Amino acid sequence: MLTFIVCCCFAALLGFAAHRASICTLRAVSEAMSSRTGFMLLSILKTVLWVGALTLPFIWIAPATAAGISGWTLTATALLGGFIFGIGAALNGACAYSTMARLMDGEVRMAVSLGGFAIGIFVFLLLADGYWLQRPIPTPALLGALAPWSYVLMAALLAWAIFEIARLWRNRPQNKKLMTIVCAKQYRLSSAAFLIGASGTMIFLLIGSPGYTITMQNLVEGAIGMHAAPSATRWILLLAVLAGMLISTLERGSFRFDWRPRLSWLRNVAGGALMGLGTAMLPGGNDALILYGIPSLSPHALPAYLTLLLGAAAGLYAMKHFSGMETRVVCRNDVYLAEAQPKNSILNSHAPRG
Repeated sequence: MLTFIVCCCFAALLGFAAHRASICTLRAVSEAMSSRTGFMLLSILKTVLWVGALTLPFIWIAPATAAGISGWTLTATALLGGFIFGIGAALNGACAYSTMARLMDGEVRMAVSLGGFAIGIFVFLLLADGYWLQRPIPTPALLGALAPWSYVLMAALLAWAIFEIARLWRNRPQNKKLMTIVCAKQYRLSSAAFLIGASGTMIFLLIGSPGYTITMQNLVEGAIGMHAAPSATRWILLLAVLAGMLISTLERGSFRFDWRPRLSWLRNVAGGALMGLGTAMLPGGNDALILYGIPSLSPHALPAYLTLLLGAAAGLYAMKHFSGMETRVVCRNDVYLAEAQPKNSILNSHAPRG
């Protein structure tokens, strides 16, 4: 019970940090396309490095545990799933965690996208039963292959971690109390990467993969008798992540309940459906790839994430040139600046970002 309570605290911290920094794969792609910078994409890479830096010492101490870390085979279906998920995220205006963050900000349209997500999972099951799509094939993750020389990579990652911690501490806001820094309206991307990576690692080591898109997939499959329903543990962890995001928006005073339906919500349904279909094909959304798949060296993870980025870029490009919805993300000094977005951007949240 104590272990589970600790994991819930880490899940809440993960949600709080993700909300305060506005980290989002879709925003990272938009930043690269519109501003020609990569602050947010670099923060996602740092999250992966933090997971590796904190996981490898555990693997080094107990190498046999690496054999129990599972992954998924790299297939054409997985690559296509990543691309479809990316297009869906562009239509939805948010990826996995940013969908939850905007929902906790009071945007009911993101709940609509979750309904579309369930539809996408159901469509995959129909296509898989008709042998139109290949089901994901489990395989051992390649992390176990690193066991004989993991200490070399571990030393390199720990050296980077020490350097990064020192850099974050050196560049912290000066002459401010700790509580003032904790309650800052907008977190630095690198600081959030550390908090998200560390929290995700602890949940993974204590309980298992923290990816919430898998929980949603299991829920849909369980509802139609195709899979066991998600355990209470996974549900409570998901609620803890949402609680962390809700605490963030309430403390910051940025909650705005937006429930009035609009025709544009149909785009969220379509985007959510494509995200659900892509999640089932991978399996897992960008949250599972970043916090579990890539750090564990699952064969499908990195190639699928690259196709996910391509899909997001293609979706943003198409929406700009065919519907006139301009997207622009600006990050300066390792901080996301929401006010730089045009009013008609699909990435906009109505909640102020600091």
